[in-house]
Amino acid sequence: MTRVLLLQLPIPRQNFGRRSGNIPLGAACIKQAARGLRGVDVAVLPESLSSYLGDAALLELILQSSPDTIGFSVFSWNVERSLYFAERLKAAGPVRVVLGGPEVTPDNPLVRSPHVDFVVYGEGERVFRRLLSEPGLWAQGWAAEEAADIFRSAQSPYLEGLLEPDLERLMLLETQRGCPYRCGFCFYNKSRKGLSFANPKKLLRAVAWAVEHDVGEVYLLDPSLNSRPDLAELLSGIARLNSHQTVEFLSEIRAEAIDGRVADLLAAAGFSWFEIGLQSTNPRALAIMNRPTRLDRFLKGAAHLQQRHITASIDLIIGLPGDDLGGFMRSVDFVADHGLQEDVQIFPLSVLPGTAFRRRRRQLGLCFEPHPPYTVTATSLFAPEDFLLAYDYAESRLDTVFFPLPDLELSWRKGATRDFQKAADLWVRLGETLYLAKLILNRERPLEEIRRLASRLTQPYQVVVGPRVGAPSYLERVLRTTTAENPFTPFEVVFLEPPDIPRTSDLLGALNLRRPHFLDGDLRYLFPQPGNRAVLFSLVSEDRRPRFRQEMQRQVYWWRNSRLPSLEDLSEFADLDGVVIDSPLPIRALRCWQDEHGSAADEYHIGFADVELQARWLLRTNPDDCVPGVMNWRRA
Repeated sequence: MTRVLLLQLPIPRQNFGRRSGNIPLGAACIKQAARGLRGVDVAVLPESLSSYLGDAALLELILQSSPDTIGFSVFSWNVERSLYFAERLKAAGPVRVVLGGPEVTPDNPLVRSPHVDFVVYGEGERVFRRLLSEPGLWAQGWAAEEAADIFRSAQSPYLEGLLEPDLERLMLLETQRGCPYRCGFCFYNKSRKGLSFANPKKLLRAVAWAVEHDVGEVYLLDPSLNSRPDLAELLSGIARLNSHQTVEFLSEIRAEAIDGRVADLLAAAGFSWFEIGLQSTNPRALAIMNRPTRLDRFLKGAAHLQQRHITASIDLIIGLPGDDLGGFMRSVDFVADHGLQEDVQIFPLSVLPGTAFRRRRRQLGLCFEPHPPYTVTATSLFAPEDFLLAYDYAESRLDTVFFPLPDLELSWRKGATRDFQKAADLWVRLGETLYLAKLILNRERPLEEIRRLASRLTQPYQVVVGPRVGAPSYLERVLRTTTAENPFTPFEVVFLEPPDIPRTSDLLGALNLRRPHFLDGDLRYLFPQPGNRAVLFSLVSEDRRPRFRQEMQRQVYWWRNSRLPSLEDLSEFADLDGVVIDSPLPIRALRCWQDEHGSAADEYHIGFADVELQARWLLRTNPDDCVPGVMNWRRA
């Protein structure tokens, strides 16, 4: 029996227990296509494990399954970590490694790794099935498939029990492959020239399944939903099945093609949010990227959505060829002047492999980072310093913050004890196993114990350093040990009232990180020092003086008063990064305070020392980002 394991690694993040968005739909489609092959067992690693385990724990889990073949779905955010796993798996024993996904293109040198046996360009259902049934194909090393007709007729993997809605009750539904447009920056058309639409009857069966199985959200994976010729028929069918609108639908759409009739159908079907790619209002930039846009029609389409209470999320790109700082600012003004600032996403240009911009990079004068996410650093019209200026202008004009630090999740107390010296490590259950999410250093614990615990860390994790652990050399050894086992896992170090201000530069020098990145493509404009962006340092102190405000650092006030803070008290900590409430009052009083002051979360950064109170606070103030069941902390 040939054992095959398929997995997709998540986007790195600093907040534990938050949405991962990491649904292995491609892997499930591959498994679906491989059905019926004799002597082959194909498994998909669940998102509940792949998205929340650190490197060492995930590697051990994979090795325990003893796969003969392992396939990675690779994107710009996970290709480097996937290759790290390939290297480690190859070193551990005989296993074949296959790569597929958007990052796999003939012009991407990363995928030509000595630790990879086979790469699949384009859609992979048929190729992977051949790979498992034709041993001679392995010698070729690669194969390409432009289009898989199986997509048109195949049922959604959800209906066949091959994939479950993720922990947030989100379901992905693929309704078309390919895109009618040829934007220079986009990867949609790297391997497909034409369009292929899923059978509408099969799509409606999937919608019916979502309604019946209490799915909260369905995301239609279309680069442009309204390119379907049978859109009206499909939306009418969704509206019938979702008549009580128990399911919210989300997708991408071309605003210029939205009229009143289409907008009515979208509202009736239960659509609540659309991503709309404006990208730029600069005519020259639009021409170079091959994206003709009628701004008057764009505004009419967006207005139709807004009138029906459907959120129009507007995309803008910084650093497009042909654009400059002034042109980008005018694009921001366009969004603000026409009341479209409710939900705006701004990205620096990624010069992705396989795109027209990558092929024409020299002609277009594009300078970009050689490693993922291939962020543009300069163009012939955009100087390096212009990127930060662009973000600054967008934040002020749109009254928003594009780079917020993670939630103030600095809790460490669980149970009745208030003595930090008696605090225990905090674990979470993922699957059937407990994994370590918060490592408590209330003393100098033996390094061998730290090494053992490092193999069970989650992604991300925290190291909470108590007041009596003051030796920098010891802490350097601890971090060197944990990062050696988890070189791609973001983490946070929390200092509780340290005797001296920590020298984080020394700690960073001790790390064994392999170019990890926490929102690396964006935060690089705010925090230019490499490495900082994967590690966050937090200082918790009763000192109100700001003393700890360098890159990827924050200082919060440790509220240990016998009374709870008023709004006036909270305003006094405006020069700090927030306040952690650690009050001796009864739990009932603290819950009442949370109920009364929940609205303050929008203005003040508030956390709680008690882990259960912290989980309750986040679920009340930021429910859309919390994953039920993941933040059930357990003591060791």
